[in-house]
Amino acid sequence: MSTPPKNSVVPAGLWALLLAEPAAELALLDVRETRWFVQRHLNLARNAPLSGLELQVGALVPRRSTPVVLYDDDDAPDGAAQAASAVLARLGYTDVRTLDGGLRRWVGEGLPAIDGYGTLVKAFGDRARLHYGTPGLPVEALRARLREGRPTTLVDARPRAEFEFLSLPGARNHPGTELALRRFEPPDAGGPDHLWAINCFSRTRGIVGATTLRLLGRASEAVFVEDGVMDWGLHGAPTVQNAAPDDELPPESPQVLRGLADELLARFALPVADAARLADWREDRGRTLYLFDVRPEPDPAFAGTGLRQVPGGQLLMHFENLVGTRGARIVLVDDPAHRLRAAITAFWLTQLGQAEVYVYDGEFTPPQAPPDPSAAIDGAPPPLDADALAQLRSDGAATVIDVGPSLDYERGHLPGALYMLPASLAPLTPHAATGRKLVFTSPDGAAAARVARDAQRRWPDSGAEFTWLQGGTQGWKASGRLLTTDLVPARLLTPFDDDWGSVMRVFGPRRDAAWADYLAWERALSERVLQDPSVRFRFFALSAPASEPGRAARS
Repeated sequence: MSTPPKNSVVPAGLWALLLAEPAAELALLDVRETRWFVQRHLNLARNAPLSGLELQVGALVPRRSTPVVLYDDDDAPDGAAQAASAVLARLGYTDVRTLDGGLRRWVGEGLPAIDGYGTLVKAFGDRARLHYGTPGLPVEALRARLREGRPTTLVDARPRAEFEFLSLPGARNHPGTELALRRFEPPDAGGPDHLWAINCFSRTRGIVGATTLRLLGRASEAVFVEDGVMDWGLHGAPTVQNAAPDDELPPESPQVLRGLADELLARFALPVADAARLADWREDRGRTLYLFDVRPEPDPAFAGTGLRQVPGGQLLMHFENLVGTRGARIVLVDDPAHRLRAAITAFWLTQLGQAEVYVYDGEFTPPQAPPDPSAAIDGAPPPLDADALAQLRSDGAATVIDVGPSLDYERGHLPGALYMLPASLAPLTPHAATGRKLVFTSPDGAAAARVARDAQRRWPDSGAEFTWLQGGTQGWKASGRLLTTDLVPARLLTPFDDDWGSVMRVFGPRRDAAWADYLAWERALSERVLQDPSVRFRFFALSAPASEPGRAARS
């Protein structure tokens, strides 16, 4: 076999890196579009599609000297991995290699891969259910309880937008770690038979929510609703669209929450970081530092900094989209009065086994936040505002091309706008002609500015004019102008290759089969993922005293 290029790593070499203990920092990025990632990928890979890589990689892999391995299908010279390598080099990444032979060679050598999206966290949730003995409540049993009038409080643990999309009748809504900040006192008529039933769309957030409440002693009778909204719908029970939650559970006092946080930190020896330690880590050029604010609302004082606001429960669920570097440090910022959201999030992320996780202790101020690692879009042509674009459109003098996520295009786009996923500029070739004015848009305009810049560089002498909509599609809507949801195949310059096949995008007669297939896949997922020895969940041994932080069970 020929010697691989200097900037590549063979599958056996990458496998050794993934198996090494302790795990050194490594960012393993699958740069194919998400549709292909979902079909098969490495278990520990993060999906960083070439179409959005420049805008996303700064937050995903903030330290420019991090060892990065990129892969696509076969590592062809004109493939996505080589193109992504060039993008990272331009952005200042200094240790970038590609996987020699790509995914095809990896699988051909008998190394493990998995299908699906969010697989690491979903497998983790199911193993946590087994490890902590979290009881489930089948949908039919829940329906029977409700028919019989047995005391049951149903709480949906998803973010409000997902709850509103489709939910169970009579459910309250307290997403993620916000659930643990409520007062869990059964209604007056509750009695000893009262049950707290925690649900999500399928399984993971219901499992995590119910397990958290039981471990905190908040609701010892908490159960998760098995297979959630999906199974409820498959049983023919009515669901609610555009739902408003039932009465909220009352908030708990900060004093009680502080006691719960302190007990959780001590019981599982979860480490904290103070201002001095954080300052040292900010200066450490050899380790990656992620800072996340797990409070429910962003603090405008931190706008434009490297403190990323991700509500606590969503940091676990979306971990694979937010933390690209394995073995990094993560510091969680929360309300200093109690820190319970951060403590719960640290409890779960520590067991995921992908990073060192710390709870920040004290008041966090803007000067402590690192700079925003996101890459600025330099060299973009001047934008148009909504008024100028509206005038051009009325004169028939502009072609609008939406280069944002396909889901946003489905939800609403400028009337008549073409669609293009910008993994390549090739679909623009017929449009980059003399006298043409191409105006790019995307939800906030950032991706549009990038594509306008790249198109201008690719066709400098074409006679076409390239520009972008300032404020993007959101700005167009905010100006009082209409969007449309019409999907006209002739206007799609590329397929929706960023669509990973979410069952939340399946409606009509195809829905039930898609939901049933998905639930069967998710129930079997953890056994498949854990056949890969590079995946090492580290669940706490419940009998371990707080003085023994090293006692954890590998699963």
